[in-house]
Amino acid sequence: MDNSLTPEQQNDMIEDALRTYPVRPLPRDLTTDVMARIRTIPAPRPFRLTQNEVLLGIVLAICIGAVWFSLQNLPPLVVAQARKESILLYQQFLVNARWLIPVLSFGLAALFAALTIPYLRQELMK
Repeated sequence: MDNSLTPEQQNDMIEDALRTYPVRPLPRDLTTDVMARIRTIPAPRPFRLTQNEVLLGIVLAICIGAVWFSLQNLPPLVVAQARKESILLYQQFLVNARWLIPVLSFGLAALFAALTIPYLRQELMK
């Protein structure tokens, strides 16, 4: 079934219906029904800290304290050896990472191109 009315004619019919049909008054108990529904919405629950959360916080604090205490009380020979190993590891990264800067640069360029090209293509098609 085809609708032969144009959008303008449809709008005119709606406007005519809104002007000619009688307006019914609102029911008197509408506001009491609405307010009753608003009052029945449960209040949000207050913040509660459970025993599991307290226990987890205590365990994590003890672990952090144990690590800090053990690092403060290491023998000087272990501290010197750890320092030497960290310097050697840093130097190994510097020597072996010369290829990393160009790879990261070209990788970022490819990523930005992949993100930008579809948008530019869409804009050029308009």
